[in-house]
Amino acid sequence: MRRRNTLLATLGLAAAAGLVAVATAMPVSPAAPLSAAVAKIGEKAPAFKLMDLNGKAHSLADFKGKTVVMEWFSSKCPWSGSKSGNSIHSTGQVAKLMTSLKSADKDVIYLAIDSTARGMTMDAVVAADKKAVESLKIKSPILVDFDGKVGKMYGAKTTPHMYVIDGDGVLRYSGAFGDRGDKNYVLDAVTAIKNGSTVSPTETRPYGCGVKYSKR
Repeated sequence: MRRRNTLLATLGLAAAAGLVAVATAMPVSPAAPLSAAVAKIGEKAPAFKLMDLNGKAHSLADFKGKTVVMEWFSSKCPWSGSKSGNSIHSTGQVAKLMTSLKSADKDVIYLAIDSTARGMTMDAVVAADKKAVESLKIKSPILVDFDGKVGKMYGAKTTPHMYVIDGDGVLRYSGAFGDRGDKNYVLDAVTAIKNGSTVSPTETRPYGCGVKYSKR
């Protein structure tokens, strides 16, 4: 009986060792990557660092203590950076807004971000944006988000899609440029932040062309 038990125990250990060997040989799926920060109203805006059209780096941290306005931009979009009667740039709406923003808060920062890169090379994106800057006399820096990571972190859906971040780095507004009339949500948000009052509305539905993120 003792010999039989010893034999069974030996066979059991061998079987267990075989299972371990099989398990070790099986391919192991890589751990899921940590999800990127996603912008939410009332929370810290995701950090980023992007190059402008002249190769200068800009990061959100550079503007600590200042209100930052971000506009998602596309040189191809008739609501954004191409010439049309709806373009917020060719109709002078952005230039007017920037003047009004400086009156509300002289330290405000205005950035345009281009995440539209589907079917384009980096050089093509930069060349198209430079052409738009010259044609439409755009004054703000245009930052190139070629791989779309920043746009996706912020959930940018359209060009334009506007964001306002306060001096503490908290996202206070996300949505449309305005109501397509006289009301500009961005100016209202910056003015409220400067005055220490409540931003309202904090979110609206953006309109324009869908952001054509690269499929890379």
